[in-house]
Amino acid sequence: MLVGIVGTGLIGASVGLAARAAGHRAFGWDADERAVRSAAELDAIEWVAAGPSEVVSEAEIVVAAMPLRATLELLRAFPPAPNALLVTDVASVKAPVVEAAAGVANFVAGHPLAGSERSGPQAAQPDLFRGRVWAYVPPADPELEARACAFYESLGAAPLAVEARRHDAIVAFSSHLPQVASSALGAMLAERGADPRVRALCGSGMRSMTRLAGSPWTMWEGILAANALPVAQEVRALAGILRSVADALEAGDLGTVAAYFARAAAGGALGANEEAARFVIPGTPNVESEPR
Repeated sequence: MLVGIVGTGLIGASVGLAARAAGHRAFGWDADERAVRSAAELDAIEWVAAGPSEVVSEAEIVVAAMPLRATLELLRAFPPAPNALLVTDVASVKAPVVEAAAGVANFVAGHPLAGSERSGPQAAQPDLFRGRVWAYVPPADPELEARACAFYESLGAAPLAVEARRHDAIVAFSSHLPQVASSALGAMLAERGADPRVRALCGSGMRSMTRLAGSPWTMWEGILAANALPVAQEVRALAGILRSVADALEAGDLGTVAAYFARAAAGGALGANEEAARFVIPGTPNVESEPR
C-alpha cells in the first residue's frame, strides 16, 4: 500500500519507518521543511510531497500525524482523496477528531499508545509501535474497521476499539495526568534547583518522575485544551490524595500513610508491568466500547 503521512515528527516518521519495514511504500509532508527533509534522510519516507493535498490525493492510506489543532484543521477542510481506502490519525484526544472528520470518507480515528518525551523525526523508531496498543474508534463499516486494524497490525501494534468519549476520559487519567504531574514536579525543581545541593541530592527517583516534564508545550497545548474538563477532574483527584497524605503525616497517622503505600504498590506494579504496557490479547482487535 502507498502510505501518505501528513506530519513527519516522532510519530509520523515512526509510522513511515514501520510502514516501510512492513513492505508498504511511504511518502509525506510537514509544515516544517527541516522535519520532512530529516524524515527523508532517515528513510522514513521515500519522497517529499509538495503539500498535504498531494499526500491526500495520491495515498491509499492517509495518516494525519500532526498536533491536534493542525489535525482538526486538515480534517475540517479535507482535500479530495480518490485513492484513499483508509484515512486515520494519531491524536491523543478522539471526540473532537471524530466530529471534525464527519465528512471524511473511510476515516477511522486512531491513537497509538507509544511515544517519547523527545520529539522530531530524529527520535523516530521503526519498532515504536511493536506490541503497543493502537486505540481506534470503531466505524460503522466492518470492512473499513478490518482495513484499519490490518494497517495498525502491519506496524506491529495491537488494535483496541474504544468509543471516543470513553477513550478521552481514560487517557485523561492514564496519559494526560502523568504529564501534568511530571510538569508540576519539574516546575518545583526549576524553582529550587538554583541551590547546587538540591541538584546534587536529586537521585534516580526525581529523574524518572520529571522525565515527561521535558515534553514540549506545543505538543500538549491542543490536547489539554480539548480534554480540559476530564484532565482537571483527574488533577483534583490526585491533589485530594496528596492533601490526605499531608494531613496524615502532620497528624502522625502513619497507619493511614502505610495503607496508602500498600494501595500504591499494587497500582505501581501494574504501571511498571511491561506486559501490561504492551497490551496484546489473542484475537485482536480488543473491544472496550462501554464504560465500566
